[in-house]
Amino acid sequence: MLSEYSSRDRELTQNFHEALLTYFCQAFDDSLQDLLYECSFGFAPSPTGEQTFFIIASSLDDTEELVNVAERLVGKIMDLMPGISKLALCCQPPQTSAREAIDRPNFLYGRIVAVPRFSLE
Repeated sequence: MLSEYSSRDRELTQNFHEALLTYFCQAFDDSLQDLLYECSFGFAPSPTGEQTFFIIASSLDDTEELVNVAERLVGKIMDLMPGISKLALCCQPPQTSAREAIDRPNFLYGRIVAVPRFSLE
């Protein structure tokens, strides 16, 4: 029988993700590290069930910078996160008014990139 998910399990999962994301960010040059440290991250399945790694920037310009280095990001994802099959580079600009929140979506997607899987055949 499976044990109940405890707060200790949650803490270990959070610590693992924090260490993984720190290691991921530190794998790049200083300017890209600085950009990544300003981002938020997440993991979620796509509508078809594929595991997706989200990098959420705070501006469209930052998202464009990430799109420009998507190949490098995908390479490191392949090294560190073998279960991830998609990378979503997103933008969540700050809202300045309640009216603005109604006029635009919370997330503007810059790009979704497939992460190739290694085949040992």
